[in-house]
Amino acid sequence: MRRRYAPVLFSLFLFFPSSGQGQEPLKKVLSGYIREEGSGHVISAAHIELQNAMGTPISFAYSDGNGMYEFEIPGDCYVAVQHEGYAPLREYIRPDGSGHVYKDILLRAASGESGPKSVNSISQHELSVPPKARELFAKGVQLIVDKSDYRGAVAEFARAIAKYPTYYEAYAAMGLAQNRMGDAAAAETALRKSIDLSAEKYPQAMVDLAAMFNAQKRFSDAEPLLRKAIAVDASSWRGQFELAVALSGQQRFKEAVTCASAARDLKPENPQIYLLLYNLHVRTNDFPAALSDTQSYLKLTPDGATADRVRRMQEQVQKAVQSSGGNPGPSSQTAPVAGPAGTPIEAAAPAPATISNSTPVDGLTVEPVTASGVAPAAPAAAAPPVPEPATVPAAASSLTTPPAATAAATVEASAVSERQPASPPDPNSVIPMRVDEFVPQVAVDVPCSLPTVLHGAGQRAEQLLSTLQKFDASERVEHYKLNAAGVPGAADVRSFDYVVTVSHDVQGGFQMQEYRNGGIVRAQQFPSGIRTANLSEHGLIFHPLLAPGFHFTCEGLGEWKGHPTWLVQFEEKKNDLNPFRSYVINGFSYPLQLTGRAWIDAGTYQVLRLESDLLKPVEKIHLTREHIAIEFASVKFRTRNQQLWLPQTAELYVEWNGRRFYRRHSFSNFKIFSTDSTEEVRAPKESYCFTNTTDLLITGVLNATPVPGKALPPASLTLSIPAKSTVCESVGAGKDVNIPLEALASTTFTHDGPAGSVEADAYLLNRSALEVIPNTNVPVNQNP
Repeated sequence: MRRRYAPVLFSLFLFFPSSGQGQEPLKKVLSGYIREEGSGHVISAAHIELQNAMGTPISFAYSDGNGMYEFEIPGDCYVAVQHEGYAPLREYIRPDGSGHVYKDILLRAASGESGPKSVNSISQHELSVPPKARELFAKGVQLIVDKSDYRGAVAEFARAIAKYPTYYEAYAAMGLAQNRMGDAAAAETALRKSIDLSAEKYPQAMVDLAAMFNAQKRFSDAEPLLRKAIAVDASSWRGQFELAVALSGQQRFKEAVTCASAARDLKPENPQIYLLLYNLHVRTNDFPAALSDTQSYLKLTPDGATADRVRRMQEQVQKAVQSSGGNPGPSSQTAPVAGPAGTPIEAAAPAPATISNSTPVDGLTVEPVTASGVAPAAPAAAAPPVPEPATVPAAASSLTTPPAATAAATVEASAVSERQPASPPDPNSVIPMRVDEFVPQVAVDVPCSLPTVLHGAGQRAEQLLSTLQKFDASERVEHYKLNAAGVPGAADVRSFDYVVTVSHDVQGGFQMQEYRNGGIVRAQQFPSGIRTANLSEHGLIFHPLLAPGFHFTCEGLGEWKGHPTWLVQFEEKKNDLNPFRSYVINGFSYPLQLTGRAWIDAGTYQVLRLESDLLKPVEKIHLTREHIAIEFASVKFRTRNQQLWLPQTAELYVEWNGRRFYRRHSFSNFKIFSTDSTEEVRAPKESYCFTNTTDLLITGVLNATPVPGKALPPASLTLSIPAKSTVCESVGAGKDVNIPLEALASTTFTHDGPAGSVEADAYLLNRSALEVIPNTNVPVNQNP
């Protein structure tokens, strides 16, 4: 996830100055004398820091023996001057067209203890650095400023240290460059060396190391360093800023507010501090203060890159102030949901809801796209009770290889790498922009052929469905309720064994069926009783059977994570009978109409990312906002030169009935089963297989009984068998049916389908009894 706060990366100079093309811009020089106010006496060895127009340090120098200083400047800038015995001074510099600015800076003598804490010992140390070492240090700085050449800079800093082994400023600069290169271990070593050589009297190194720890979420390691840095230099706004970040990372928000406020008082012109304060104030439910933070930020940078997002944050916190008197906390209740007849349902027992594409749920059917797109799904039978996820054991593979009569084979492969656990969401990005609120940058004068792009993306979708029979994955669902200002509360996390199967009909249609923990998981097993279903189908909107349901527009050639991509905007045509997505509440289906954008790889036409929003609210259920963002990743086969693109993450933001939530699905540990008619098909060894001969979804329970006297527990599995499909369960110690073959006495499969609807086969060396028990009260031609 993106880092919440972007600390100043280099305390001594700016990493990324602006650069132009063509003729070299005229260099601007700032020079003058540092003098004492009143007497006019020159002041030598004054510490002078050059800052850009945003207050970020660019460079530093010391006045020479005659009190003179000189800098090359990028344009508008600040000059901050300190010297022991004088009050610090900071002045704004605006060069004219001459290319040279002459500026004498007058320092006022400080009286008593009112002046800043002295850092003159550092200044004297730097003045003692040999000229050659100083020259090498400056060369390293210039390599970073001009070329972002961190490796070359590290070499120059090392040469400077060789000339002057106690050059702790060079160690600090080396550490920052190494961190930028991605070598965090070397960076920490260099920064710690700088701190040791300075006897903990060089606050910059301590702040920079602490900032690196904050970025690594090592907040408890950062805190003591920052407290030492502030003790050495009480005027360090960065020290206070980073300490606020470290305290916030430890959930000590009130203490963090105090430190962030101190940083603001020291550096009131830095807009970054107000974003930090905003986050802290909404965490402590001080919404009036958060509103003031957004106002201060926008006053400083009304046209900045994040100004539009801050304005949306401002709107959210204004609503919070108006609706709750400025003190709402994270919601701990589920909002009442209005049923179809308008009767509210008690918040203490919210109705289960399903957010779905085309999946049967809890005895209810969400109609899929019509036969011109996806083959209609059969009505669903009521699923038997399933234990809560915390008590359901992980199944190795609840849907395995079909029997020999099926003309398909399976090839299994795991994903190349496993995803790490997801981190908490950034409060600034939980509430996303609508896709129609911004247009990403696209290349100028690069034409986009929409028919070509749609054809290529459609072929990829067809290739996926024709190749893929099934995929398994580990699914992690994180659910966050948002308070009145949009700040997420504690995570409600659920984990599932996730399976998707693909089946085809003779008319060329297809159907994707989704399972969790070996069956159709009820909405009550999801956080807040809201089930999200079949998000993986979103990437298939370009399939030739689905594409006619949308209007498409090619916006141009952009990029996504370094990949050139065609940006294609889409809008769903109105179709209440067979919408692409629906909400199901109390058995009633409420269709959605979507608009969105897809990022399609310009070379392969694979969908890399897809975002969607509601085209308009669904008033009947008070659904005012839904935003989905899905990223797809390549999953490779180990046994063949082939890869498929499957969902890696899916983020969902919903505003429903006056409440809001954010949900993130993460998928890892993929196993892929691919169709291949050239390979011989065999049933799995030591297994039971059940074939559904009807057009209905059939669910049931498989119960296995051990031989008496073996002291083994019985085994029980809940199965869901799609229409015209086969489900197999392996038998043996540690398998799906966890009873050793020699200890297996008998097995029954009780299902909710009519008599004769399920055919069973036992592929066992030890032929134990297998009995199939249907629901005899259900006629063959009816749905249970």
